[in-house]
Amino acid sequence: MLMTTTAQQMLAAIEEQLGQAAAALASLQGDMGDMIRYHLGIHVAPAARPIGHSKRIRPLLLLTAHAALGGDWRAALPAAVTIEYVHGFSLIHDDIEDQSPLRRGRASLWAVWGVDRALNAGDALFALAFRTLADLAHHFEPRAVIDTYQAVTNACVALAAGQELDLAFEHVENVSIDQYLAMAELKTGALFSAALEVAGILAGHSPEVRDDLRAAGRKLGVLFQILDDFHDLFGSPEELGKPTAQDALRRKKTLPVVLGLHRDREFAEMWHRLRDDHQGVLPHLRARLLSDSILREAIAIEERFRAELRSCMERAPFLEAWRPEMLATIHRLVERQR
Repeated sequence: MLMTTTAQQMLAAIEEQLGQAAAALASLQGDMGDMIRYHLGIHVAPAARPIGHSKRIRPLLLLTAHAALGGDWRAALPAAVTIEYVHGFSLIHDDIEDQSPLRRGRASLWAVWGVDRALNAGDALFALAFRTLADLAHHFEPRAVIDTYQAVTNACVALAAGQELDLAFEHVENVSIDQYLAMAELKTGALFSAALEVAGILAGHSPEVRDDLRAAGRKLGVLFQILDDFHDLFGSPEELGKPTAQDALRRKKTLPVVLGLHRDREFAEMWHRLRDDHQGVLPHLRARLLSDSILREAIAIEERFRAELRSCMERAPFLEAWRPEMLATIHRLVERQR
């Protein structure tokens, strides 16, 4: 694999593949194709894309890891596109469950087409993901294809379980830090884990290497979720593509909230008043979470997961020519702006 291959080339190939599959859906039912294209942002020029539009993080991670592990990234494109379809499906359902009218700076799918039709489009996207996986048979042995199906299926089950925990925690006040971390490993770690594991499967590596890659994906997912939690509370609407603090207003147990409830009595009192007076309470709630003790603990948790992720990455048998690019890709995903 030549190092002249760039992330831009991978991204262009992903976009082309996404567009072809959406076009196939449109040939069956035009509105369905329109909904899928709208949700995924297909055929929208990068300069004109909505604020916060997906950067195809998960499929790019899969392709980069596959190349770094000695594989031909173009052969792995169906798996990368599958991961993006599953991610897109999960976001459609997530927006409906959270009643979120915005996604990446524009109206979410259900807000444009209605809940029933958005659910139908999400179901079609999920089915399309597994239909796309079959294209791996053109380049890989049956055992590798079957193992990839298993890895993606396991990730879907974990993703659903994590989402259910996230929803259930909205009605539970005493969520522990360990419970939060377990939820994040499932909800957010599932697809990162599948991306790295599938990269290893298709590159022909041993079960031990694949286990390490799967574990790395879970750690990466937790870090990604922690950063997302803080961005929701302290980021700008321009960065998020939606109003800030929406998770807090829905009573979601993000890491800063869990730490605040466990470590700061005044924060806990404010939290109980948030629903009745969010305009007056929210600024003070944010200020309490910026206390030294809560930030120190959050950063300590981050650093633990960074160290575990780094250990997994150091053991991975990446080609030396690709190792810097692989590590830089991981770093970009979990870089924290302090």
